Amino acid sequence: MPFPLKPKIAHLILAAGSSSRMEEPKQLLPWGDTTLIGHAIQQSLALEEVTTYVILGAYFDLINMQINHFPIEILKNSDWQSGMGSSISSGVKTIMKDKVTYNAALITVVDQPLIDTVHLNALLTEFKKTPNDIVATDLGERVGVPAIIPKKYFEELSQLKADHGARYIIAAYKNEVKTITALDKGVDIDTVEQYETLFQSKFPS
Repeated sequence: MPFPLKPKIAHLILAAGSSSRMEEPKQLLPWGDTTLIGHAIQQSLALEEVTTYVILGAYFDLINMQINHFPIEILKNSDWQSGMGSSISSGVKTIMKDKVTYNAALITVVDQPLIDTVHLNALLTEFKKTPNDIVATDLGERVGVPAIIPKKYFEELSQLKADHGARYIIAAYKNEVKTITALDKGVDIDTVEQYETLFQSKFPS
């Protein structure tokens, strides 16, 4: 049954990794007139009824200094080295204690810069229609984040460990998952070469 009112969503932007293959903080690579993490935050702030949480770990002080002017909540995952699951867990534990009761968590990663407000709004629109279902992104070879996960899964999300990210919850409840396609947008940046290729295609000189 659809929501009679706008649902309250906590947006968890996962940005705690060390970018070991990049030899510099991936989060702070230039993207347009900002950085990868700045871009992710800007997309989030353009959404309605969404509170933005950014989860940092490696390079915390450096990245925090670059983004603390945004109207967001910045969280520190001290266990970031154990993997993405620990960042999701720490973020969900925080929102579960928040004075605001959230209907769901929108989970995104900082290294998919082609994911934009249009796609995130499409996820939100689908979630409003079926608020008990997970709404995930069809990336072609897999279904994963960005994804909106309802409150009923918060306890399980809070128990994630190591590198067990949201895809494990999505796979475990695949019969309760709706998808929105983003085959042309869900490109991950893991290497310098991938970053340079994507940057040049998006911002040709």
